[in-house]
Amino acid sequence: MLDKQSLARLKKHMAARTNNIVRGIYITHRYLNEWSLAKWEEDGWEGIRPDHLRLISIISLEALNINELSKRARVSKQAMSKMVNDLISKGLIAYETDATDSRSKIISITKEGIGFLEYFLKCKKVMEKKCEAFIGVKKTKQLTAILAELSEGILEMEKKECEGK
Repeated sequence: MLDKQSLARLKKHMAARTNNIVRGIYITHRYLNEWSLAKWEEDGWEGIRPDHLRLISIISLEALNINELSKRARVSKQAMSKMVNDLISKGLIAYETDATDSRSKIISITKEGIGFLEYFLKCKKVMEKKCEAFIGVKKTKQLTAILAELSEGILEMEKKECEGK
């Protein structure tokens, strides 16, 4: 059993958790990930995970090697290699040997990968409608703008950190 002081500390913590940005982002992230996984599988995109989307999004802009991909995605080379192999097996990305370094592979998106990105944009609209159902159109637009600003700030900070290393 907890003593009175510990119980009071616990009650204070429980009261503070309802209006907490970290908790709110976590619950929203969890909900949208779970919905995405189920929807993607239902629509025939089995085995695609939200972290795969990060890789597809990066290489949709330019073909890159695994080292550069892992830096941009902020994951280890081993984790990136696994994601690359997963997506190659699904036909969403492909690789070719780098013309300047035969040991290096250049990863690029395929037509099937572009098809998934197009499909994802439709899913994104459904996700936005789900948010609107919870908090309304106006607040969803405000939240989107705030999160975009926050995300850009974080990405800029991470870029500076990488350049400083």
